Amino acid sequence: MSPGGHFATTLAACAVGAATGHSWPLVAGIAAGGFLIDVDHAVDYVLFDGQRDLRPNTFLRYYLDGHMRRTVLILHSWELFALLAVVAWVTGWLWLVGWLIGGTMHLALDLVFNGRQTPRSIVAFYSFAYRAAHHFEAARLLGNEPRPPVDFRFWRAFFGAKDPQSAVLDSTADHASPRRRG
Repeated sequence: MSPGGHFATTLAACAVGAATGHSWPLVAGIAAGGFLIDVDHAVDYVLFDGQRDLRPNTFLRYYLDGHMRRTVLILHSWELFALLAVVAWVTGWLWLVGWLIGGTMHLALDLVFNGRQTPRSIVAFYSFAYRAAHHFEAARLLGNEPRPPVDFRFWRAFFGAKDPQSAVLDSTADHASPRRRG
């Protein structure tokens, strides 16, 4: 799912958490699990792919164009969720319960939306052990199929909008719509 999609769904989940739970630690946990969980993409970008350009535009384009070489993604793993669920159960920490709620929502949305882009099992992909067994190599885990071009205006890309030009059929100049002739 797009970062903007995660942002919007996390805002909605936080609103529901605030209205029903009346607990700021719970709401903060939902926000962290629903949206801030993606900080591991930045860690992979810098530590494992050796990228140094930290401008949001460059970072987002790097991922959307499929340039990543390693997909460690420590926070996106079933194993971490299981460990944190045990810790939450034992301690009763409300912020961690919120993190698990937000993170579960995040991973569920990733399974639905990212599964279309992954040639192998998307459920297995979210296992840290599975990614480790494939040496965290993005090409092995995600395939090397070329990705369709992205209309890269930052906010459109952030919210996952499709390139409007790709929806228009190509035709000869004499039969093209005025929009395509321009």
